[in-house]
Parts: sequence; structure tokens; C-alpha cells
Amino acid sequence: MTYSVWHRGLGITLDLTEADLGHPEYPRLLDEIYGNYQPDLLYCLEAHEDEGFVCPGFMAIRKVNGRPHAMHVAKGERPETPAESDLHKALGEYTAKVATGEGFRVGRPEGGDPGKGRVDVTVEGADDHRLAYEIQLAAIAGGSVDERTRLARQAGLTPLWLVNNENAIPIDRAPWARLNVQSWRDVTDRAALPVRGGIKQLHMSRCDWSNPVPCPQQGAGRCGGRHALWEPVRGLYYDDVIRRTATGELVSLYLPHPAAGRRGWHMWVTPTDKEEFLEGRPEPLPGVPTRRRANGTEARADVWQAGREGLEPGTPAELTRARDDGLPIDASLWHSEPGASEFSRPFTVGEFVIPGDLVAARRTFTRALEHCADIVSRLPSGAEIAAGRAEITGEQRERLADARERCRRLAEEMHTHPWWETVGNRPAAREALTYAATHDTMI
Repeated sequence: MTYSVWHRGLGITLDLTEADLGHPEYPRLLDEIYGNYQPDLLYCLEAHEDEGFVCPGFMAIRKVNGRPHAMHVAKGERPETPAESDLHKALGEYTAKVATGEGFRVGRPEGGDPGKGRVDVTVEGADDHRLAYEIQLAAIAGGSVDERTRLARQAGLTPLWLVNNENAIPIDRAPWARLNVQSWRDVTDRAALPVRGGIKQLHMSRCDWSNPVPCPQQGAGRCGGRHALWEPVRGLYYDDVIRRTATGELVSLYLPHPAAGRRGWHMWVTPTDKEEFLEGRPEPLPGVPTRRRANGTEARADVWQAGREGLEPGTPAELTRARDDGLPIDASLWHSEPGASEFSRPFTVGEFVIPGDLVAARRTFTRALEHCADIVSRLPSGAEIAAGRAEITGEQRERLADARERCRRLAEEMHTHPWWETVGNRPAAREALTYAATHDTMI
């Protein structure tokens, strides 16, 4: 029992000791949530770890002696509404139709009702690729997802949870794919069923000063290397997923979060991307802690949260973002390539030994200043503007503002480089850095 709870729908913390729950802007909120339990709406703020997931139970509001409090609801599901059942049936029929049309063997429960321990659709594809489609449109408890996933794997099936909500519980709790379809009437042809999430592709992002994001391994600066990102795949349709998972053109991959207790990621990827990414390592297993970098050193626990601001103090970040947020997944701790020599080799100027990434930053800053000056040189003169013969357009103002902001950001990153803490004479060090950025003298 607790008196504080996180309302995921509104993104606020409720204080049940206050008559207005601490939010007078929602005067009838208590009436709305009391006695109206909805899975995945209210969460406990005292998050705990359970097999790598944060607080798998939900919260419900109850009253004791007339006072509201929140209590955990570890199990329980909300039955589908008739409209959802129609959509569920339509997606099941579509899945079976597409798979059968591709020549795969399809299994469906008798009467269309999966029942306990039975999946909606099974597809036996090429080689040993056997899929268990779990079409989940209603709210479901995390424990139920885990149990049904376990049963599918025991039967030699790879589960594929099909959802239509970005906050659906199966997302990243098991292999999944997300559509945006909300009505059975929309389940017509492939054009009506684009895949919105669950499929990723490996991208090696160059870590240089054209990238606005600091090096994910160093936490600052740029290393000149390349770091792995898993980016969402666009342009696929549901029939593509049915076919490619059955043929093995898409396979499941689990990537653990480097921080203990944080939710990892399940995704469908190409075998080529998976092989390149794992580099011969065994695939991680959900629930097994993994805190190692690609080079074998211990992983930092705050990589995912770097740069995320605006969270309420003490609020578990897992509860403040959509499960399928559509963002690339930083996988640099697992797979990175070494940087170029200009980033990794230091420069010597007199008594100063200057890091290569700082010299590269200074060169990039110089080019950014030149770009800014070039934009200014193309603007109308003050005299022409005063005489009414010309004006600065909105597009020109925006380009100049962007260029100046880039210069400001680069200057800030250079001035906060840890190397400055090691030098005594900063003016001389700045002159040495400027010299190194315009010459090729290196150790």
C-alpha cells in the first residue's frame, strides 16, 4: 500500500494524501480512476527489479476508512471489447491467409479461440523457422506475456506479439511488431497495414564533429570511430513481416540494457546485421544480467539516459517514455569501430600535448565560423534594408540562427574538454591548440 503513484496517461505523480491528488487542474481525476482499474495506467514509483524489468505489476486505487491508497495488482487482464475481438479475428485471418498464400503451413485453434496455452496463429516456414503469433490488442499483465512466451518457446516456436498500441505491455518483453490499425474494417490489403515498430536495422554512426551527439563511450567529445545504432525500419508492411520471419530473412534479437533493472530491447533484424553485431558472441538471454562493453570492460549504467532531461525527481525513466518510442537504440557498448588517427593520436606543440579529438573539434569550429561568415556575406546590407530595397527572409534568418547555434555548441564542447583541467597556462594552451589545428605536427 502506498500514497504515491505514477499516472502514465497524464505523465504526472499523484499524491493520494491530497484531496486534489496534488493536481487541482484535474478536479475529477480521483473519481475517474477509483474503482476503474486499467492495466498499464497507474504504476508504483518504488520500482523494483524483476528479471530485468521495472515493476511488472500495476496499481489500482482503493479506499480504506474513506481514504484512497494505491495497491499492486500483480495479475489480471481486461477482456477485449466486441470491436477489439472483431479486429483480433480479422488480423488472425489475414495472418493465416498471407502465410498460406506463401506456401507455409498454418495452424489455428478450433473455433478461433486460442484458449489457455494456445496461440492465435502458428506458421511453419522454411528450414526450422516456426512462429507463434500472439495478437494482443487488449491490456495484459506482464506475467501473462512471460508465461505465454515461455510456453511458445517450450513448444519450439518463436513468439511474435502483434500489438497496435505504442505502450502495449508485450513491447520489449518478448519479440514483437506493431501496427497502427484500430478497426477490423481496415484489415483489407497490404497498403492498409504498414509496420510501425519492432523491426530494426544496424547503422554504424560516424562519431565526428558533424554529429551533434557526444561520443557514447567517452561521454564527451568525439572519438572519430563508428558506433552501432539500431534504427527503426520504415516502408515494411505486415505481409512482408509474415513472409520474412517465416523464411528467416528476419530473425529475433534481444539486446539487454546496460543498466541493471532497466528494460532491454527485443527486435526483428536481418541475419546479416545480427551476425555483424554479435561478432561471434552468443546472443544474450532475457533476464540474464549483461554489463559488458564490446571490448570487455564494464559498461556505464547511464548511457541510455544521457541527455534526457525534464523527468520528475525520483520518477523511474522507464515509466515516462512510450515502450515503442521510435528512437534509435544506442548499441555502442556492444559494437564500435576504432577512430581515425587524427582523433586518437595527440598533437605536440611546445610543452603541450593536445588530444587529437580536441584538435579535430577546433578545426570543425573554424569551418563552422567560416560557414557562418559566408551566410552573413550573402545577406542584404544595412543600407539596402534601411532604404527598403531589400529585406532578410525568414529562411535566411533560420539558416543563420542554425549556423550560430552550431558554433555556440562546438565552442561550449571545446571549452569543457577535460584536457583544459591539466594545463596551467590557458592562454598559451589556446594558442597551441590554434596552431595544432592549422598544422599537421603530430607525435
